[in-house]
Amino acid sequence: MIRENTPEVLKTAGKNLKRHNRISRRRFVKGAVLGTLGFCTAAAVDAYGIEPEWIEVVELDLPLSNLPQPFRGKKLVHISDLHCSNTVSDKYLRRCIQRINRLQADIVVITGDFVTHDFRGVYKKKILSILSRLKSTLGTFACLGNHDYGVMATWQPGSDTVRDFLENGLQEIGVQVLRNNSHCLKHQDSEIYLVGLGDMWAQDIQLEKAFRNVASDKTTLVLAHNPDTIDLLQDYKANIVMCGHTHGGQVKVPFFGPPLLPIKNRRYVSGMFNVEDKMLYVNRGLGRLGRIRFNCRPEITVFTLHDGSAPNM
Repeated sequence: MIRENTPEVLKTAGKNLKRHNRISRRRFVKGAVLGTLGFCTAAAVDAYGIEPEWIEVVELDLPLSNLPQPFRGKKLVHISDLHCSNTVSDKYLRRCIQRINRLQADIVVITGDFVTHDFRGVYKKKILSILSRLKSTLGTFACLGNHDYGVMATWQPGSDTVRDFLENGLQEIGVQVLRNNSHCLKHQDSEIYLVGLGDMWAQDIQLEKAFRNVASDKTTLVLAHNPDTIDLLQDYKANIVMCGHTHGGQVKVPFFGPPLLPIKNRRYVSGMFNVEDKMLYVNRGLGRLGRIRFNCRPEITVFTLHDGSAPNM
């Protein structure tokens, strides 16, 4: 039955639209307020990417020299620092994964710190369940962060029970962990390389091993949790180094910036940097460490790949 647009029908539709807009505004305000105060709440993320949301989806063109034609225009999504813990809720992270899947990524990269201090081993199981729903057409790749090695790994290298569990578990759900090794990603008879490094604080970086099989004339993307790692890569081929670790400062005081940063080079807080012949991108992360994340929006980065050897058309 065809329903006519009578004045009564139009009036009802208008009321429903206003009600929807009020709910959307309330939801956004709630997510923005709680997000500013540091709460990782599902209200901060719109799973459909339609309504306003506190989490920020940063969209960038990524010029890569000599990028093969089949990879041009492909979409690479970069996330980091999920920090699954008692201060970062499952519901929030699941909503983030739904949001990422809506982006229809060709490649997804995750640059470490899947959990925080997982004393009882609860959260490493939860994060695997959450990430098992993550989708990409050409593959999902990850490196590990300092927290992924376990509580004692920074002081006692080799205490790697948490690391082994995560590394094996991620592989089982289809996330390829690159820890001091590389992967040749092939698509339509063309190829690019992804290199993943171990964590700097865990004293687990082996550059020779990581780059051993990388062809020097191929486009190369490097995953490393800590942005300070780029200072070690002067002699290695990398078009871009993608990192996390800083949480964008996590607490950004107006007019002063972040008071504490877990990096030596305080310039690498967040965003894109040119470091000699390489690009460095620092993602602000999805989660938080502790209970405070102030004035610093969580981030999903969406790169559209194109050939940096020629003007972007």
